[in-house]
Amino acid sequence: MIRILHVHSEQLKDRQTDQAESLVSTLDTTQYRRDATAGEYRPTYLIRVSDWKKVPGKQVETGYCALSYVWEQSGDVVQKENGEYDCIDNEGRCIVEGYDMNKGDITTMTLTEEEKYEVQFLPSTTSKATIKHVAYKELLQQICKDFEIEYLWYDKICIDQSDDENKLREIKQMHKIYSNACYTVAIVPEVHIHDPKVINTIIPINNDTEASLRAWIDMAQKSLWWKRSWTLEETMYFNWMLDFANQQRGGSVNQALSEAHFRTSSKEHDKIFSLANIFPDMFKYMEINNKIDIKTTVNHFYRTIATHDLSILCFGSNLFYNSREIGVYTMKNHNLPSWIGVSGCHLGDRVTTTTTWLQSQHSICDDMLLYISTEYYKTLSVVPFDCGCFSPLSYDEQQWNQKIYKFEKRWMVKGLSIPVEEDTALIDWAIKMISISSCYATHYYQPQDAPVMQARPLSLTEDCDECIILPILLKSYSLIAERREESPSLHFSTGYTYHYFLPVIKIYVDAANGTKEWYKAIGIYFLGGAFHKDHISDGPYEILISIFGDDDHSEAKEFIIQ
Repeated sequence: MIRILHVHSEQLKDRQTDQAESLVSTLDTTQYRRDATAGEYRPTYLIRVSDWKKVPGKQVETGYCALSYVWEQSGDVVQKENGEYDCIDNEGRCIVEGYDMNKGDITTMTLTEEEKYEVQFLPSTTSKATIKHVAYKELLQQICKDFEIEYLWYDKICIDQSDDENKLREIKQMHKIYSNACYTVAIVPEVHIHDPKVINTIIPINNDTEASLRAWIDMAQKSLWWKRSWTLEETMYFNWMLDFANQQRGGSVNQALSEAHFRTSSKEHDKIFSLANIFPDMFKYMEINNKIDIKTTVNHFYRTIATHDLSILCFGSNLFYNSREIGVYTMKNHNLPSWIGVSGCHLGDRVTTTTTWLQSQHSICDDMLLYISTEYYKTLSVVPFDCGCFSPLSYDEQQWNQKIYKFEKRWMVKGLSIPVEEDTALIDWAIKMISISSCYATHYYQPQDAPVMQARPLSLTEDCDECIILPILLKSYSLIAERREESPSLHFSTGYTYHYFLPVIKIYVDAANGTKEWYKAIGIYFLGGAFHKDHISDGPYEILISIFGDDDHSEAKEFIIQ
């Protein structure tokens, strides 16, 4: 990540100005960058860094690097008469020269008060350091010099912004541009350097690791870069935590939607453009351009991916236990159906539709109704968790913390077959739900006359006392990453753990047409998985047999899901 020194005066309010010891990454990645190789594809145009000239990409035999950034942070964004946007460069960035990160005194630098705040948390230096204000172009030139980049792909220059056909053609190649680059440089100004005194770690790790982890936290929680639709593709391809670019498994609809549904863009079409580039095969089935109205474009996209992948149904609640939203959903103004997860939150892990017991291929009509026909379905009577967003009791944070403490004490006892109280067993499942799916448990199902240990949690987008689970087995793959002693700042994938879910629907009566049975997709039912005492060792077919074997119906029922 490249950090830019750029702060507005209003950001200085309520900040302490005492100099603090800083945490920086000292890991030298120079050789790693030098050894990185590009794929065979070359963008139409690239920038030759030595003279900052645009050259045909096919002339470049060596590799190139791609740039990822946010327009608002590269200049002043203005809207032109034709409705398109342009970005006017300005001298709003800072470059510090002659700065030694390992020694000296920061007071030797000539800085404004705003810049002093930013630089004071860096290690001091005895060298004479100066700072200059530059335009975004000059900042990029300096970054390329520091990173020894010869050729750069920079959309503002490499794509003709005045030619709509050219832009559309290049947009459809974005997945190739980023996946074939040697590496991508992401400019994220909000990534800060942290004082290690305020960082509490559970296990001893070195500063390089801690700096990297804190950079990810800053980026995910604070940055505009993480919130923009156009940076989604870059995130999915180079973020090992998402495991999206795994060559053997590939990405999944769930991983993409878990991020995409909470991102923003200056134009609504851009959200679909960015999603389609994550799944480039979508371009084979649909045409996307700014001339097609946004409602048609959005509907066509979701209809296409749901026709090919029912794992789109694997979403849970978007609410914390205190009923506050986890994330702000940015797709609500398109009047989308429930089955795309319009009120929920998709799982961040890769999810596949393992096995289905449907009587025929599911279908989606032009009115965005999802048709599913099956003899196998099960009606569940469910109960809200006491400490949950739909609890009849008022939310009590102290009560919830006490339950968590009881749960943690239980796991410290050797041997997990000891008798447990009912609320402890349920809190056990609630914690598993959030840790595995990133969705909070809202309800639970306990079979009649069965012990509480046979209960299972659900994460639902709305309250109900009765719901239906469908025989569509969804399997999530969670990446297992381990830190190596010889290189503690890097993580390596060592395999996967997996868990099973079933989609949940509920009956919905349309006030305008009360005689028709409609259904809404409202969340997921968690079955269990690997690496738990409740682990599932059976195959997908056996799992469905155990759940629906005694509940098949004589005739197939058609569920029409709005």
